[in-house]
Amino acid sequence: MASIVRDYLTQDLNDIEKISYIRYVKYGDEKSTDWIEKTSARREPLLLLQIKCQHILYDGGPCNSWINIKETGVCKCTYGHDGYDVVLSILKKLD
Repeated sequence: MASIVRDYLTQDLNDIEKISYIRYVKYGDEKSTDWIEKTSARREPLLLLQIKCQHILYDGGPCNSWINIKETGVCKCTYGHDGYDVVLSILKKLD
């Protein structure tokens, strides 16, 4: 599921920016930053929605902590629960 979010974040990148993204994410090259502006333009509006985790806890209520959306497409709340269900439903509305 992270690949779907990653594809959404990186869909505007040209070939040079894609190479830069791979160097940064896969190889940890912190100087490779050509991709940041375009992916941030897609990621920032999602973060501003302040998406909350809907994982059901032992007491029957939702976790309700913030979901972080990483540059790699990983979506987890502060307690480590996956947040793909919530994030993907929002992405479907944006398309």
